[in-house]
Amino acid sequence: MRLKLFIFLVFSYVIAFSANLIPSFKHPDSTMNIFNLFATALFLIALLILIKEVSYSSKSKSGLKILFLFGSISGLIVYSTKKLESTMINYTILDIIASIQYPFYLIYTTPLFGINYLLNLNYETFSLLMTPLYVIAFIQIMSFKKVDIRKV
Repeated sequence: MRLKLFIFLVFSYVIAFSANLIPSFKHPDSTMNIFNLFATALFLIALLILIKEVSYSSKSKSGLKILFLFGSISGLIVYSTKKLESTMINYTILDIIASIQYPFYLIYTTPLFGINYLLNLNYETFSLLMTPLYVIAFIQIMSFKKVDIRKV
């Protein structure tokens, strides 16, 4: 069951990533449609199902904790580096630091960019907005406890 669920999660991630890749790079110049929102919704549903199913396994639970922790940090990294980059334009070291944000943006924000169909925000603000989503998922993982059910 967990293997099928993991395959479903990877499949939905690939669909959401590929549907939202070009719009996330070219926003606001490219047009987004309802398909981007549906692809993101499919990925979020798969993520919620995975959180529910894997919450009782300590090995998988620790992997999801790390995933959501990096997801929440990535939104802050993208937002802060973009704000620093826009205020200090002519520094070469800042360009090097700014290149750190792109892998975080691609991995954690691009699959969720279909939500921006409804919000129409710039990419750094949208990345910051996705931070609470990952924090809520992290807290949800932390709140699950192993239940010992014994038949009487």
